[in-house]
Amino acid sequence: MNKEVIFVRIDEDLKKKIDNIALEEQRSLNNLVVWVLTKFIATYEKEHKEELETKDSQAA
Repeated sequence: MNKEVIFVRIDEDLKKKIDNIALEEQRSLNNLVVWVLTKFIATYEKEHKEELETKDSQAA
């Protein structure tokens, strides 16, 4: 899988919180953000499975 570089603008307070969590979890900031997004997407897809399947079948 190819990796892409993205840039995100976030509030300073949120950045500090993410940095602290990454430190506590012994993860890099990048690794933590990718992990959080992966979990969010998995939850989203599970909760919206029917909607996503409908959209996929309409696109085909």
